[in-house]
Formats: sequence, C-alpha cells, structure tokens
Amino acid sequence: MPRFRQRACPRDHTRLVAEKVAVRGPNVTIDKCPRCAGVFLEKNELLRISGDFRLNKYLRDKVALDSDSQLVCPHCGGIMDLEQIAGVEVEVCLTCFGLWLDGGELEALKDRSNAAPIPLTSEKREEIARGEKATKDRRGRLRSPFADLDRAFGEFARRYL
Repeated sequence: MPRFRQRACPRDHTRLVAEKVAVRGPNVTIDKCPRCAGVFLEKNELLRISGDFRLNKYLRDKVALDSDSQLVCPHCGGIMDLEQIAGVEVEVCLTCFGLWLDGGELEALKDRSNAAPIPLTSEKREEIARGEKATKDRRGRLRSPFADLDRAFGEFARRYL
C-alpha cells in the first residue's frame, strides 16, 4: 500500500523505517522505530508473520472496544486501545486496527503457542458487553461508539501533526 505521509513512532516521534520480514509467500513490510525498536503492523500483518489464527481472531473480534492507551496511531492518527494478550501489552487502533508493539513484543507474540486459547478475564467480558451495548444506536443498528471522535481527531492529526 503506498504511503502518502511518513509514519512516526507514537512513543518518541522518530520516523519509522520500513523493514522486510521474510514469511511464506510475499514478504511483509513492517514499520520499525530505530530508537525504541517498537513496530507498527497493519491489519492482518501479525497473522502473516506469526501464523497464529487464534490471536488474529482475538485481535479482530475482542479488542479495540475502548480507548485506554495514550498513543495515537502512526498510520491514520486514530485513538488506540491498550490490550493485554499473552502477557504482552498491545496497542490496537480503533479506526484502522493497526497494531503498535514495543521492542521485543513482536517476538513474544510470535513465540506464543498457536494452539493455546486466549482466556477472557471478567474485566474483558464486561468491556465486551459494554462495547456491544454502546454500538447500538436508537434504531438498533450497529455503530462505532468512537466514530465521530475518531473522525475529528484523525482530521486534526492530518492537518496539524
């Protein structure tokens, strides 16, 4: 995917450097911070790198429900959600579902056993229930609870950052 603007590390604002990761099939290009060694992965790139279908399904279905991270997505400028997965803190963008992993966390997720299910804590179950309730508008249609806020913040980030 062509990039229209340079991505920056959400931790220290250093320009991210494209780095190829060899996988079966076409290589995956990730964005890596040369200063803190954090990496940004676009949607489904973790699946291509790790081959962990359970982890990908969990990231697709059970995260990005609230915004408890201080980081801003390096791809779209959206708000990110902090999640604990297999002992690793992962920031997930609420808009584009990109992932920010701090240095060493990608390797920790790659080492996770593909067969091991990811347990849902009682707090996570409550968060999922709140998210499902919040996504229903007055007519009963599904709607992102952060759509307006994300759109406004993304526009601000594109203009001023």
